[in-house]
Amino acid sequence: MKIVRRVILIVVFLAVVVGGFVYKYISTMTHFNEPDTNGNTIGNLYGNGLFCEIDDTVYFANPNDGDRLYKMNPDESDIQYVANDSIFYLNADEHYLYYSRNGKKYKDNSQMGFLGVNTDSLCRMDRKSKKVTILDDAICNACALCGNTVIYLRYDAEEATTLYTVKIDATEREQLSKVPLDPRCVVGDKFYYAGVENDHNLHSMNITTKDSSYVSAENLWLPIIMKRDLYFIDLDNKHRVYTVSLGGGTKTGLTSYGAVCYNLNKNYLYYQSLKGNPDGLYMVDLTTGAEFLIAEGQYNNINITSKYVYFRDYYSEATFHVPVGSTSVSLFNPPIKEVDTK
Repeated sequence: MKIVRRVILIVVFLAVVVGGFVYKYISTMTHFNEPDTNGNTIGNLYGNGLFCEIDDTVYFANPNDGDRLYKMNPDESDIQYVANDSIFYLNADEHYLYYSRNGKKYKDNSQMGFLGVNTDSLCRMDRKSKKVTILDDAICNACALCGNTVIYLRYDAEEATTLYTVKIDATEREQLSKVPLDPRCVVGDKFYYAGVENDHNLHSMNITTKDSSYVSAENLWLPIIMKRDLYFIDLDNKHRVYTVSLGGGTKTGLTSYGAVCYNLNKNYLYYQSLKGNPDGLYMVDLTTGAEFLIAEGQYNNINITSKYVYFRDYYSEATFHVPVGSTSVSLFNPPIKEVDTK
């Protein structure tokens, strides 16, 4: 009987030890993506990536809590605190969130700033455990997820701002370009960008192979690609938003006024007018072409989820929202939640 009891104890002990090793391995293992995985819409990233929807959950930077990371349902119910990080350029996949820490918000609001916590780094957070992995501890800005790579702008004192990539497991960090190309227009593992040195035409680069190609001769800014259609601010036509097929053809003007910034889904385009009458945030019905003034004033950071459009007042930084397709604007006023210490 004593022998049986010893055997049972040994088996239990070994099970606990092996289980511990398995748990440690699983908890430190990186979950990789399919090559065509992207982390947010191009338009949302142009709006500083303050909202990101995945799996019926909207992660967002709470404007009432120093842009700290929160989450909610798409209808804005069940708002929950996620982490103390003040964030922008949110991306998400099945397992992780990716973002840049917003150093300015940390300095203004963070309880951790005085502790010397790195407040400008590129981060990956496990969506379940909330464990944060630093992908780059330098000052990082705009970023986008391309499969298993994050492409981002990185600053250091020697080279100023340049374009970098890093694998989602924090390996293979490398400089992609000494020119600070905007990294936010990504489709699958292909990166599209407007030239900044010799032209403002559209170029592309395969993130995996580094092969580059010339895409369009349009003189453009802030390109957005949806399926086979290219949307862009046309620098030759008073900064109005135009669209054209990636295969070429005749381009079509979509906005009455020039645009400072814009975002769109398959049905509606939203833009902040440039020299509008009056200036404000406008909505364009992409089916009928009808255009509506949503809010008079100066706004930026336009983000779209399945239910709402969010935008910020340029001067006060107050955040407003309007149901998609509606003109009924109201203040977005999420509560400040207590830190969950459990």
